[in-house]
Amino acid sequence: MKHFARTILLRRHLRTAALALLTLPLTACGGSSSSSAPATMNLGVTDGPVASASAVVISFTGVELQPSGGGSPVTFNFNSPQTINLLNEQNGNEASLLSGASVPAGNYDWIRLLLNVSASGTVANSYIEINGAQYPLVIPSGAQTGLKLVQGFTMTANQVANFTIDFMLQQSITAPPGLTSGGGTQDYILKPALRLINNVQAGTISGTVALSTLQSNSACLAGYSGSGPLPNAQVDIFSGTVTPSSSLTPVVEPEIALSSSGSYSYDQPFLLAGGYTVAVACSSTSSTGTSTVTFIPAAGTAATVTANQTTAVNF
Repeated sequence: MKHFARTILLRRHLRTAALALLTLPLTACGGSSSSSAPATMNLGVTDGPVASASAVVISFTGVELQPSGGGSPVTFNFNSPQTINLLNEQNGNEASLLSGASVPAGNYDWIRLLLNVSASGTVANSYIEINGAQYPLVIPSGAQTGLKLVQGFTMTANQVANFTIDFMLQQSITAPPGLTSGGGTQDYILKPALRLINNVQAGTISGTVALSTLQSNSACLAGYSGSGPLPNAQVDIFSGTVTPSSSLTPVVEPEIALSSSGSYSYDQPFLLAGGYTVAVACSSTSSTGTSTVTFIPAAGTAATVTANQTTAVNF
């Protein structure tokens, strides 16, 4: 079994699904306001492609926001757990956690997604499914911290703020050898690798990948059945101007798939405005288990994302 994020032995096999927006009943408590007029928050969750899994299901019990300067958190407890298959929320889809939530205006230091976590770290009603088998998800210190994203943001009085949390699952899930629960079932560890995106500051990078580009490296099309996403190739998008390397962690890794028009293409929404380096990444594994990643072009391609616009990068 190949590894997530090139360190967990898993291979890419994706299942896409339609968008399912959830309107959640909730109650809020705590927090203090720096303004008499509240702000309104809409919060969704999305996910990039993840290797080999057919489902990654997480059951959320609420959302917590920490005002800057201390004070009690602003907590939204769902009336019943909201269970989401994150693999349904790809390619611009997102599921809603908060819709029209009234939040005290001001600055905030972090956001936490609350989960029903046991003392052992296992998350209730949450699992990863691989080849038809379901495996428990474990969050270290999850009972205390949940899924915490330490990233500041501002809620402006009388304004509506639309945020999306991107679960970068390829960088989040590992399967440590020997980590098992009852019956010897392999446990998978979920460590937060999350991005908080202010949607009004976000844009998209998308483009096509020529067949000749993929054919330039035998690993790119290896194992491809002719439909769905390529199992050994994706587009890596790095922050800033860098030389692509397997030692660098990309911001996101959108899939390359054959479109209905017969061209290979990719699409990555929810990127904060700014500069990026983009490259096709093709991976192969030797008979000894050594993984090699080849980037096309080797130096990458520079791209600038502008809010609410799509930047085309073709290979």
